[in-house]
Amino acid sequence: MTHCPNLPAQRNSVRAVAALTVGLALPHAVWAETNFNSGSASALAASARLDFRITIPRVLFLRVGTGTDFANNTSVDAVDFNVPESASGSGVPVVGQSGTAITARVVGNGNNISFSATGSSGGLTPSSVGAPAVPWTQIVAASGGGSLPHPAIGNGTAGAASSLVSTGGVVDQTSTWSFSYRNLTALPAGTYSGQVIYTAALP
Repeated sequence: MTHCPNLPAQRNSVRAVAALTVGLALPHAVWAETNFNSGSASALAASARLDFRITIPRVLFLRVGTGTDFANNTSVDAVDFNVPESASGSGVPVVGQSGTAITARVVGNGNNISFSATGSSGGLTPSSVGAPAVPWTQIVAASGGGSLPHPAIGNGTAGAASSLVSTGGVVDQTSTWSFSYRNLTALPAGTYSGQVIYTAALP
């Protein structure tokens, strides 16, 4: 059996090389800044720097009706108009009976926001066969305070969009809307239904 006097040293060398290889394999190792001073002087000073960074995500939020701000809510509110028996087509506006105060809010942090409303095509369609539809021009929206205007309701396509101007790159506008039915035309009995989709767009 041959004696190998240098075997322990060889093992140590292998270990050292392995450790060095692992250290070199670490990608993009980050080391904190250090500063070391020494000496016989009575006053010594050392300094080191630390960088801070904040990342703000781009967000867009739209609320029309009841619900929790900055959350996804699937419920759709409704505005009902109950026309008095003797007043159909009288020209006297009818105020919404339920959902008369609709809370609306738009929040975004990517500069100006385009805000529009698209009514279902053909207006509010009747449940009675042969009855005419009610055009969206017969629905009037009013703001009861706040800075968010109600956009024009388009028929099947988006109406003229409102431009919500940001302040310092941020838009946060809210309002309370109320609605009325102009009641300009006498109509057959029945229920006339339609839906408006509001859209906030951040280029």
